[in-house]
Amino acid sequence: MRKLFIPAALAATLALGGCASYGGLGGGLGGIFGGGNDYGYGYNNNSNVEFERAAVRACGREAERYGQARITYAEERSRGVYTVQGQIDTRDNRRDQFTCDFRDDGRIVDFRLG
Repeated sequence: MRKLFIPAALAATLALGGCASYGGLGGGLGGIFGGGNDYGYGYNNNSNVEFERAAVRACGREAERYGQARITYAEERSRGVYTVQGQIDTRDNRRDQFTCDFRDDGRIVDFRLG
């Protein structure tokens, strides 16, 4: 009986750890289990949800090169280009915000700090 309890507890811990999507090990496991890192941003209910998710994830990954990122705004400003804005936890207050433009071909066309 004890031999079954420990592996079951470890499996449950691993599965629940995947629900945390704030980077690090939890974010990686969230991607494996179908979650994903949305960087604290809630998605709109429009027809471009997948495009918006791709923009948030790509721009969030780019921002995390500078520190822990949090998306505060995402909108399709022009046809085929999503603008994503957010904050980065850094020690430099001049570089703690970012703006990112993501094109519908999957490329970041502009990324600015400040």
